[in-house]
This record gives sequence, C-alpha cells and structure tokens, in this order.
Amino acid sequence: MKSPLATIVFIIVCYLLMIPASRAEQFVQWQGFDIHYNTFSSLLIPPDVAKAHGISRSKNSIITNISIVQNGIPTKAQVTGQSLNLLGQLTQLAFIEVNERTGIYYLANQIVDEKDTLRFSLRIKPSGSEETYDLNYNRQYY
Repeated sequence: MKSPLATIVFIIVCYLLMIPASRAEQFVQWQGFDIHYNTFSSLLIPPDVAKAHGISRSKNSIITNISIVQNGIPTKAQVTGQSLNLLGQLTQLAFIEVNERTGIYYLANQIVDEKDTLRFSLRIKPSGSEETYDLNYNRQYY
C-alpha cells in the first residue's frame, strides 16, 4: 500500500504533466538553490491524503506548493507568505512541511472565488542561507 505522502507526490507530478510546459517549469534559481513553485486545485489530491494532512478539498480550494533543491538535494526552508485578490482581500498562507524520500514540500491551502486573479508574495529562507528570497507571482482562476 502506498503512503499518503507518495500519493500526494504522484498527484503533483500528474498535474505537472497535464499543464503546458511553460507552466510546468515554474522555478527560479537563486544563490545555488532551485526554488520550484506551483498552485493547483485541491481536488487533485485524493480525499484520504487530504485528510491525513489537514488539507481542505473543494472546487474553490487551491494548494500552493513550494520545494527547494540545492545541488540535486531537497532542502528544508522557512516559507511564509500571502495572496491578494482583485478586491484587495489579503489571505495569510499557512504552509505545512511534507517530507518524502524524494523531496520536501511546503503546502498551503486556501479558498478562492470562482473567477479571480491572485497575487502571491512569498518569503523563502532555505536552511543554511543567511538571506531570504522574495517570490512574487500571479495566478488567474476561471
């Protein structure tokens, strides 16, 4: 039987395979770290996996996923952030750490309106780094 964490990684990989290459390759290189990021529907996560990690699943719920790699090795980090919608409503993101054999993932769950554009502002401080990287990106939901 697969572990819930293996299942969540499988779901994330499947999601990345379904989206255009320009969206799948969302990462930045900063001071020797590769910072990978994406945001996707919470419905892609199976109910049992979501329950095990306290993730809400609904058509109006999204997951923000961050992972950091240095020299091919998954790296722990402090990840904080927020999103801002078109109405100026601010949502603080609460990231949980998910450790897998193949990676370390930081996941945050949030509710979104049916149609919206979100502006994400994240602060990422990889273990061993004295500095924090500010990651800013936008997402549109239809």
